[in-house]
Amino acid sequence: MGTVLRIDVGGAVVVLPWPGDDAGRRQVVRTAVGGPADAAVYHRRTQFHVHGKGQAERLAMNLPAWVLASVWRRMEITYGFYGPVVVTGPQLGALDEAMAAEVRAVCAAVAEVREEWVTRQPAGEWQARAELLAAARHGVAALA
Repeated sequence: MGTVLRIDVGGAVVVLPWPGDDAGRRQVVRTAVGGPADAAVYHRRTQFHVHGKGQAERLAMNLPAWVLASVWRRMEITYGFYGPVVVTGPQLGALDEAMAAEVRAVCAAVAEVREEWVTRQPAGEWQARAELLAAARHGVAALA
């Protein structure tokens, strides 16, 4: 049995109840992201579900989700995710435990770096992105 996770904009990772039917699953995703959801693949064993109009509705950027997608794609994603993001397995399946662990590790790494920034600001935006991505990659590598 797997897990389905919601990544909140602040970095909290929440386990979602996951019904057995597709209609119920779509409803859980829609409720969790706060509106119509678009799906995207950033890793072959997962699926991201994001608010379809998150940026237009001025939802906060989800930095942990951006870092996770960038790590999984092995490149900086050139756009942001806005509002909560739900991470499932392919085709609305549950995540396997290894992928759930990666989600948690990346979100924890982002939270740790952001906490450090309270007393030590990054030198600039480019350096901030590089620091986040390096910390996240290190967190995922530590799982192996």
